[in-house]
Amino acid sequence: MTGIWQPGGGSPRGRVPRGALRRGPPRVHQVEMPLRMAARRAAPAAATVSRIASLALILALPFFAQVFHYLNELPPPYFLSKAWPILVFPLTLYGLIRMKLPGHNLFLLLLAYLLGFTPLVSIIQLGNGLFDALTTTVKAWPFTYYFGLSALLSLLALPAERVRAICLGYGAGTFALLVLIWIAAPTSWYVTNPEDGKLLQYDVDRGYRVYLSMFFGMLFIFYLGRSFVIERKVWRLIAIPIAFLILMVIYKQRTAILMAMMVTGYGIVMALPRRMRQLAIGLGLLLAVPAVAVAAWVLLGGGLDNLQQSLGGSLSVRQNSAALASHYLGDHTLRWTFGVGATTRFGSVTLADIFGYDQFFIADLGWLGVVFEYGLIGALLIFAVHAWGFFITARLGGKHHDPFILALSDYLLYLLLTSAVYSLVFLPGEFGVALALAIYLGTRPSPGPPVANVPSGAARPKPE
Repeated sequence: MTGIWQPGGGSPRGRVPRGALRRGPPRVHQVEMPLRMAARRAAPAAATVSRIASLALILALPFFAQVFHYLNELPPPYFLSKAWPILVFPLTLYGLIRMKLPGHNLFLLLLAYLLGFTPLVSIIQLGNGLFDALTTTVKAWPFTYYFGLSALLSLLALPAERVRAICLGYGAGTFALLVLIWIAAPTSWYVTNPEDGKLLQYDVDRGYRVYLSMFFGMLFIFYLGRSFVIERKVWRLIAIPIAFLILMVIYKQRTAILMAMMVTGYGIVMALPRRMRQLAIGLGLLLAVPAVAVAAWVLLGGGLDNLQQSLGGSLSVRQNSAALASHYLGDHTLRWTFGVGATTRFGSVTLADIFGYDQFFIADLGWLGVVFEYGLIGALLIFAVHAWGFFITARLGGKHHDPFILALSDYLLYLLLTSAVYSLVFLPGEFGVALALAIYLGTRPSPGPPVANVPSGAARPKPE
């Protein structure tokens, strides 16, 4: 039987050998391209690097946000938080020198005033020694976290989704931890003197309460409000009152909760479409008129005395401290202009010694405390930096229509609203973290659509 002839057949005479059809087609050896082999080897390494970068951000973020800064019941993270500005100083220098961050010059002016000028004022006005004067700047150093965290985020180069997930995970975890501590901690662990502990406190006015840093918790609530409108997920609206119920029952910081409610409402209204937003603002203004009238009637009818009694000891401490601070500033123009600085409780001179009152805390006086320490010039600089931060984050969030960046802007608004009671220098790391996250997420280029394999010679799509 003769073979079947094919052009270019394997036999010398162009015939297929007997049995070739039964053996099937010849085996084709797959050739691994060098680039494909390198990509396969690099994929596990890239995944490992990404996991390490995520773990680094998970571990570092609470210290940048000063979560443990006042929890002296937890010595290891407490002291690490105090030393954090020194530990991340190389990152701060990198951010200052190598990165062109927005507001660079404004921050430099603020840091020069807070860290360089104010200690000299405290030497003159309060009689501090040089070392004690420099020690008082410790609480202002976290303003540098804007540069330090920006540098860390740039070096880690994590995708925006990963950074957002880490922050929101901390936010949800904050509420879970509040509930867990409230259920598990026995009443014997609660203290009545804030100097003995900050985490678990008891006072006559508010009873038992758990004090945790609520940076991530409040950010989580603001995100729920924004994303409910933008992403249209109803369950997030349901989660908001549950979160506030946990705050009112366990956290019990009255001013913080009230301002958070206002900011959450603001965020929801501002995320609405234009017509609905205008309608909501109009209804709010109409409801505000009778609300103000009722509040005035209650206060004039003796409600002010009842309000003062409900606020209890915290109000009387603030009133006494405010009277002492105002009296010390007096009619001294220089003191009102440049402030008098601060002291440390470990120094040779303390404010308790000067005023004869051991419950004097500058951080409890809001803007009066800021003016007392840094003067009107310092107060204006601090306000200008925070107001600028709010507007730039709100603009970035609106530009990208990103609910998380908008929630960061809401948090900066929350800081400004609560500054009437809580000093903006109490936890300045929160401001630095919110601003650094917003700048990183708002200016990070989004990846373009994947380009399919196009045959050689074919026209490739032009980038938009």
